[in-house]
Amino acid sequence: MENQDTIQPSAFHHPVTMGELMRDQRRAAIKSAAMFMAVVLYGAVLIYTGVHNFNLISRTIAPDQQLFAITALLCLEGASIFLPIAIHFWFAPGPQRMVGYLLYATNFTIVIMNTVLDAINNRADVMPEWLRMYATFFLPATPIVIGVGIAFIFLLDPSKKIHDARAAAEAASMDMMALHMREAANRNDVNDAIQQAAIKDMQEATSRITGIRPAELTPRQKAAKLPAPRKSRPTEVVVLNADSTKFPKLTKPRKKKVKKG
Repeated sequence: MENQDTIQPSAFHHPVTMGELMRDQRRAAIKSAAMFMAVVLYGAVLIYTGVHNFNLISRTIAPDQQLFAITALLCLEGASIFLPIAIHFWFAPGPQRMVGYLLYATNFTIVIMNTVLDAINNRADVMPEWLRMYATFFLPATPIVIGVGIAFIFLLDPSKKIHDARAAAEAASMDMMALHMREAANRNDVNDAIQQAAIKDMQEATSRITGIRPAELTPRQKAAKLPAPRKSRPTEVVVLNADSTKFPKLTKPRKKKVKKG
C-alpha cells in the first residue's frame, strides 16, 4: 500500500520542460548583457562629465595646486558611483534612503551644470547671469555639499539608534548612581571612612614635615601625653546611728605578761 502522506510533485507544480529552461537561460543571458552595457554606458557618462568637471574646477584652483582639483573630481564622480550602489545595497527604507535619493539628484544636477558651464566657456559664448552666479558662489563649494550629504547619510543609519539607546541607558545609570552617592554621603559608616582617610592623609603630611609619623610614637612618648592619674583617697568608715559620746574608743591591745618560773 502506498503512503498516503507522500505528495506527488506533479499534483501542484507544473513540470519544467526543456524549452522553458532554454528560454530562462536566454533571458538571463540577455539580462546580463544589458546590465553590462548599462555599466559601460554609465562609465562613459562619468568619463565625459569628469573631463568637463576637471577643466572647470581646475580654473578655480591656483596653478601650483592643480593636483588638488582631482580630489574635487573624485567627490563628484565618486558620489555618482557610490550613491546608486549604496541605495540598492545599504540604505534603509525611510529617512536614510530619502536623503540618498536627494543627494543623488543633487549630485547629478551639479554635474550637469558643470558640464554646461565648461562647454559655454570653451565656446566663449555669452553666459547667462544665473549661471555666472552659480560659477561665482556655488561651484567652489560643490564638493563640500557632497560631503555634508554623506555625513547626513551616516547620521541617519539605523545602527546609530542602537548607539543612542545605549548612550541614553548609560546616562540614566550615571544619574541614578550620582543620586545614590548623594544619599550615601549621609551614612555614618561613609563619614567614618572619610574621617579615617583624612586622618591617614594628615599623618602622612605630618610625617613629610616632621619626619615622624604620629602613629609611630614610642610608648614613653604616648604615656607622657596621657593625663595624670587621680590620687587615691584614704578609706573613710562611716558608722550609722552612733553618737559622738557613745562612739567606742580605740585602744591598743595590752601585752600579756609572761610569768617567770
